[in-house]
Formats: sequence, structure tokens, C-alpha cells
Amino acid sequence: MRRLGIIGAGRNACILADRARELGIETHCFAWSDGAMAKDVVDAFHDVSVTEVGEVSRLCRELGIGGVVATSEFTILPTAQVAEACGLNGNPVEVAERITNKYRNREATSGVPGLNHPRYWRVSDPGQIGSLDVTYPIIVKPTSEGGKRGICVARNPEELSAAVSYSEGEPNRSSAFIVEEFLEGGNEYSVESLSYHGRNYIVQVTEKESSGAPHCVELGHHQPANLPADLREKVEQVMDRALTAVGIQNGACHTEIKIIDGEIYLIEFNARPGGDHIACTLTELSTGYPYMTGVIDIALDDFEGIAPGQLEHNFAGIEFVTEQTSYLKPVFDACQDEPWCYEKFEATPDLRSLTHNDGYNTNYFIYYSREGRPDFSRPAGA
Repeated sequence: MRRLGIIGAGRNACILADRARELGIETHCFAWSDGAMAKDVVDAFHDVSVTEVGEVSRLCRELGIGGVVATSEFTILPTAQVAEACGLNGNPVEVAERITNKYRNREATSGVPGLNHPRYWRVSDPGQIGSLDVTYPIIVKPTSEGGKRGICVARNPEELSAAVSYSEGEPNRSSAFIVEEFLEGGNEYSVESLSYHGRNYIVQVTEKESSGAPHCVELGHHQPANLPADLREKVEQVMDRALTAVGIQNGACHTEIKIIDGEIYLIEFNARPGGDHIACTLTELSTGYPYMTGVIDIALDDFEGIAPGQLEHNFAGIEFVTEQTSYLKPVFDACQDEPWCYEKFEATPDLRSLTHNDGYNTNYFIYYSREGRPDFSRPAGA
């Protein structure tokens, strides 16, 4: 029987374990047991810190693990180290060491044709930010956090102190910050890709609804993105070059971008499947392609690629029903009766205000249609 090692025990670990079971693959999870969501989902749970790479590698060799997968930003490096130690397919360790560093990724892709960057600076001391030659508004964020955690926009010097304090308050942040000139206008997107032995496959482009400043929280995702065919092709070509430039060799990547007047700007790379239902649910519904199966096959070095024309053109999306999107509450209350309703989830009776992406603890509904995207437009004045 094929055996898969899952590094980490959070939400993505559960999703991967469920898919592996469907494929007849035995799953072994490596993580501390305290708070481990996947503990009762996998076939075997090993209570060991993901940072104990030597011990995890030893267990993988003894168990005959055929591939290992990362489940979060924190497990990207240990997964690459275990793969290297065990002779398994994965990303190079030197890439995994730096792929969560937003400043490094901007530097690595600064010469990619068609990919633009705002002005940006790396600072180790927050006190340095006030002396930078910046044009407001600016955005302050930890260099190594994902999910919009710790990011805050400052529109003037008076707001800078609050923005720095907010970023410093992120408990898992890195010691350094990246400061960027905030890109006004346009729209945010993410690119869902798979890479195998250095070849990149662009699976889907996701259009995002954002709360905007100060925290730029994602309030909805829609696939496929509503882009003209020539711009969609440009995105795919530019992202192919960017993934190569940043060093991704194997596995999933969720790359966030912004498009303003037809120009593509990098936000950040996340060398993992997209969260908030993007990879597992939306991408699989909209393309008809089992994205998470692809992630597992790549880890097991058994990926067959994606043939031209293989992907379907369906419509799928998610709307988070929050204080920021309170106009959606009437739709949410009755959506279970609509033909497009794929899933409805009520986390709380009251609407919450989001300060970072939190797609599994928030009221939401998912739509799916072969005909087109349902219209949930914000009413005038809402």
C-alpha cells in the first residue's frame, strides 16, 4: 500500500487525509498531539514536533513513506528537509528556506517580464519605517505571515504607529517587516498552480473580494476570474515565469496578485494549496480537476500532468457573510433553496467583523453552476 506523510495536523492535513483515503493511500501525520485537528482523521498519528526533522525522517524511512506534503507555511521547510533526507520528491531545501520570505520573493522575481512590484523596503527595526522615502498610503506586514495576518495600511504618518503596532501584535510573525507602497484601485486575484519537476501548470485564476484598507481581508472568492481571454493568457504566462524564478519545483502554490489597468503586480507567494475553500472545493468544482489529488500525486512522484483542454469551465465561488458584507444576509438566510447552492455553513448567529482571513469559522455559502455566476451585487448604498 502507498503511504503518505502529512507534516502538520491542521485543516489542510484533514483535507489531504480524507482525499488520500478515497485514493486508497495510507496516511501518517507528524505533529504535536496538542490541538491536532487531524489526529482522528489520519490512519496513524505520530506525536512528534515537525521541527524534529531527523526523527520524522527516521520514522518515514521505517514506515516506507512514499511522499510527504506540507500543510501550512510553517511546515514548508520541514517537509522539504524530510523529503531530501528520505530521497522523496519535493522542493529544494534552499528554496523552502526562503519561500515564505516576502522580501526575498520580490527580489527573486524583480526581473520577470510582465510582473510589476510596488516600491518596497525590508526593515528589521520598526523605528526605521518613519525615515523611509515613502509615498503614502503604505502597507506594513511581517515578511513571513500568510492569510492577511499582521498586515495594515497607513494612509499618513499619523496612522503609521498603529499599523506597526498591529503588525507587531501577530504572535507568529518574523522579526522583520516589509513595507510596500499600497496599490490603489484594480482588483485582487490568486493563481492556483501545481508544479512537477520544474514544469508549472496553471489550474485556475480566482477573483477576490477584498475589504480594502486597513487589513485587506478577503470576503469572497470567485472562479474563474472575470478576465478577458488575452489578459487571462497573460496572467498564466507571467505566473509560469514567476514560479520558475522563485524556485518552485514541486507541489501546490497559491500566488496572490493585483491587476491594475491590465498590469500585473505581485502580492505574495504561498507554497501550499489555497485556503478558505479555494483549492479543495472551488478549484475542483470550477475545473472538474481533483486539485488535492494532484498535490498527493506530486508528493508520491506519480503525477501525470494536466492535458490541454482537460479543465472544465464551470462557475464556483464562496461568499463570507460578515459585518463587512451584511447586505448578503438575506441571500444567506434563503440560499439553501437555490439551485446554485452547493454548501451553506452557519458558524455564528450574529455577523462578525473579520480582521484576517478565517474561512472556516465564518458564516458562508458556496455556489456552483455550469451556466454562470449568480448575481450577489452589493445594493446601492449598502
